[in-house]
Amino acid sequence: MSISLSQNIRLIQSQQLALTPQLQQAIKLLQLNQVELLEMVSQEMVSNPVLEESVDKGAEEQEQARTQQEEQAERVLRESLDSENRPEMRDALKDADWQPYFEQRGIVGSARSGFDGEEGPAWDYNLTKPTTLVDHLLWQLQLSPAFDERQQKIGEAIIYSIDDDGYLEAGLDEIARRLGCREDEVETVLLRIQQFDPVGVAARSLEECLLCQMDHLGINDELSRTIVRDHLNHLKTKNFRKIARLLQVDEEKVLTAVRVILNLDPKPGARFQPDSSQIVVPEVFVYKREGRFVVVLNDERLPKLMINSYYQEIAGRGRGESNNLTRNYLTEKIRAAQWLIKSIEQRQKTIYKVMVSIVKFQEDFFARGPHYLKPLVLRDVADDIEMHESTVSRVTQGKYVQTPHGVFELKYFFNSSINQGSGDIASASVKRKIVEYIEREDPNAPLSDDAIVKLLAKEHDITIARRTVAKYRNQLGILASSQRKKIL
Repeated sequence: MSISLSQNIRLIQSQQLALTPQLQQAIKLLQLNQVELLEMVSQEMVSNPVLEESVDKGAEEQEQARTQQEEQAERVLRESLDSENRPEMRDALKDADWQPYFEQRGIVGSARSGFDGEEGPAWDYNLTKPTTLVDHLLWQLQLSPAFDERQQKIGEAIIYSIDDDGYLEAGLDEIARRLGCREDEVETVLLRIQQFDPVGVAARSLEECLLCQMDHLGINDELSRTIVRDHLNHLKTKNFRKIARLLQVDEEKVLTAVRVILNLDPKPGARFQPDSSQIVVPEVFVYKREGRFVVVLNDERLPKLMINSYYQEIAGRGRGESNNLTRNYLTEKIRAAQWLIKSIEQRQKTIYKVMVSIVKFQEDFFARGPHYLKPLVLRDVADDIEMHESTVSRVTQGKYVQTPHGVFELKYFFNSSINQGSGDIASASVKRKIVEYIEREDPNAPLSDDAIVKLLAKEHDITIARRTVAKYRNQLGILASSQRKKIL
């Protein structure tokens, strides 16, 4: 059997979607929230000279008034300098005693501030940053006279290996190998650092962290130390009865020892963690006006972009009137600016359409509150506004709406459905009911997942499995009933 090889040329016609840079930019704009969009626009205005922010008439008048004030201030300063040059003024300044002035005010100027000329420091020169855990520990390391130069380097390596909660991430053998020293040298420095503030920092385990704090506070109760060394897993689940049985002591003594342990800090470095509060700027407002819900875009902070008329005129001149390279460059920049302006307008229109559709589907929520949230999926809104699901997903990502019931992320309105006797209910509503049950429960006898299942079925006719309640509880960051039980 022979195989013949040959080459030939065939013409094939096919269609495919090409993601041009302009289309990629439009897709990216949909995903940005308003804060990120403002930052992106600022960067574009710096890189694109033809792009500028339109200024209304009122702003022009304010600029003119500011210019007049500056001219007037300059005139007053010139007149004051002229008066100082008069002979009688120079004699008075020569005979003046300046010593009391300097004693009261101090010497100011470039020699003291570190800035030359009349220009002062930048606005962020005097800003302070919060002290991090690493900064706090390095400061103590540098002030400690007990460390020589070699131990200082070991201490720095240890400090830079501590996580945000205050625990040592790297092993002693790894640090020793990295610095070319012995492992016992690293451990000697480590034990000293663990006595820094906060005490227990750089511990290798929760047990070591708590025992360090006990040593520092002079807690010599053997029962408390034994519970920390050998029974932390039972302490986590609050199984005090089992601890008492294993240690063969009275349960009341175990509770007394646990009270001592609860005064210790399991995460000594947590108080140095920066505040992770997120700035939320609503993209949309939903108001009730004349019995109807009205959607209003929050576009006050968005700059009104326009193309500079001077550059536009240069780009439109004939070949003989301007340089070809200049004209081509400006034409490219103008085209990019026009696409950016168009993409921002399209983004705003898409957000408005999506929000109007959400209000239509979730009208009961806006009228009566979160308990009346209905099941909703991306396809429902996509079909309603005749767009793709991916577009709706990008629009709702990281964007918020101000409603009569508070500020919510747009994704909050999309929920899976759960069957109940009178119809389907949104999973977010079920989660809210679970939270309310747990908030009202008796701390000494918290509700189990099975109990919550029975309450949902009895009071709201919601049929739901116990594992589903457990899943929702974990998503909400709520502990199990055994861990929520308040015994002490």
